[in-house]
Parts: sequence; structure tokens; C-alpha cells
Amino acid sequence: MNSQLITEKMILKALLNLEPESWVEVLDFIGYLRQRQKMGMAKPAPRQMTARDLLQSGLVGLWADRTDISDSVVFARQLRERAEQRGGNNVVG
Repeated sequence: MNSQLITEKMILKALLNLEPESWVEVLDFIGYLRQRQKMGMAKPAPRQMTARDLLQSGLVGLWADRTDISDSVVFARQLRERAEQRGGNNVVG
């Protein structure tokens, strides 16, 4: 439902159509929304990237023309070893 179409009157009408025993839940939910808003969580999480998105992003094949990477598995292992030698060996795994 588009939030611009919702009026205060509609919310009040929906509230009055609830059993009064449910009002405490409404207040709890309003409190939750306020807290979420304060924490900057009001915006929905960004959409996760799909395989199609990744392919269209330009990242796939970005280093295809590099001549110093003949075997990507060996290259990745070498990068990890260099990082560990620099003191970045606090990786769990």
C-alpha cells in the first residue's frame, strides 16, 4: 500500500475496529517503528545482487587481460600468503 494514500483518519478507523485488548500490541509496534527510525533502519535493506547483476556489472572478466595471472587459484593463494607475512594473519579459517 502506498504510504501517501494512507491518512490519519484511515489509521484511526483501523485502530477503532480492533478489539481494545489489541491496542497494547499496536503501541508496541509503534514503539518498534520509532526505534527503528532512530537507528536509521527505516529504509529497506538493499536488494541482493543476482548472478545476472554481477555479469552486467563489469566485474566479471575485469582482469581478463592481465598476463601475470595464469592460474587464479595459485594467484589467490599467493595473495593470502603475502597478507599473512605482513601481519594480517588474524583470519580464522
